[in-house]
Amino acid sequence: MPPAPSLDDLTADHAQGDVRPHDASKGPLVVYADGVRSPRSDPVAVMTAARLSGRPRVLLGWTVDKLPWLGSCGLEVRTTMGGFALAGHIAAGRVSALPIRLSAVPALFARERPDVCVVSGVRRGSGFAYSTAVALGPSAVRNARRVIVEVDEAAADIGAPLIEGEITGVITRPDDSSAVVSREIDAVDLAIGRNVVSLLPDRPTLQFGPGGIGEAIARSIDRPVGIWSGLLTEAMAELASRALLRGVATAAYTWGGDAVVDLAREGRLRLVPVEESHDPQRIADQPDFMACNTALQVDLDGSVNVERVDGRNVTSLGGHADFCLGASRAPGGTSVIALRSTTRRGHPTIVPRVELTSTPRSDIHVVVTEHGIADLRGVSEHERRRRIASVAAPEHRDALASSLRQ
Repeated sequence: MPPAPSLDDLTADHAQGDVRPHDASKGPLVVYADGVRSPRSDPVAVMTAARLSGRPRVLLGWTVDKLPWLGSCGLEVRTTMGGFALAGHIAAGRVSALPIRLSAVPALFARERPDVCVVSGVRRGSGFAYSTAVALGPSAVRNARRVIVEVDEAAADIGAPLIEGEITGVITRPDDSSAVVSREIDAVDLAIGRNVVSLLPDRPTLQFGPGGIGEAIARSIDRPVGIWSGLLTEAMAELASRALLRGVATAAYTWGGDAVVDLAREGRLRLVPVEESHDPQRIADQPDFMACNTALQVDLDGSVNVERVDGRNVTSLGGHADFCLGASRAPGGTSVIALRSTTRRGHPTIVPRVELTSTPRSDIHVVVTEHGIADLRGVSEHERRRRIASVAAPEHRDALASSLRQ
């Protein structure tokens, strides 16, 4: 068997019948579908399967699993969603994060037209279905010139749609011994979760995310809720076994184990593309919708920063702005920012002025910390600032009070 081609080989039209990218001056654009257990194959394998030549450019999305090839590939790599497995690479300058909301990524694909996209799939009959996420997959497939399916033999079929369109090639997902370990929730998370749940209307539909605060919210829920969320976690899926999940849960991504699989097999999980899950108008059409998102910083005006601290990009906008906007427009809707009042190093998260405004204050109704609830709806500018300062960490309130007087 001949050796696998290298990146240098790919620039030399190594295989008969290779297709040049639609913009050869830039090199072929390789788009990776995203989510938990998203494709891990290196660009060389993807390019070879697609019979493409040239030095590739790579566009990633939400990447939870480590990509062994990323640290030394030397390619132009961008992402529509930072954080998680990409955080260190962004900090080191190996990956650049785009300031784009998730609902706008399909338009980016339509504009840039990937030369090839690679999506994770599971076998179903003679075809393939999306595995743990639908999300950006359909828009990537729809706009790409060539489609490669990375088959995940270890993933369960959770009823996601079939991967439609002409599939150019199939590759096998590389072995993955790494595991993403979530931190244990603590008393601070639980206090925040209880505060959030105290805001629930009688028949809410909820969106919230992973992590300690999200799990604490799920543990604290005390009445049946609907779920319409960017991500369905294991803690959300477990609501069904507690008779606290109303109807069918809708999400673009999943992150979990047996509870997610069981929910899918019961026919109570609907996986959809981001054009549906993150559409602010579809969110706004749902009465009593509560979007609960977190932040790196909230300032006394109510502006929210989810991207950058001390000049360092930590994560990206993702679906934050989509859900905050949609919830703020929904009849009876509530847009909540729930965050710890200090970082692990004791730095305040309630600040006089955020370093970067990711989500505008007009889309935020309530700020929640372990110290209480700041309801900002219908109050004056001064009262908004006073209420936000009141849920800051006690040791930082004097400094905030000084800024209020300025």
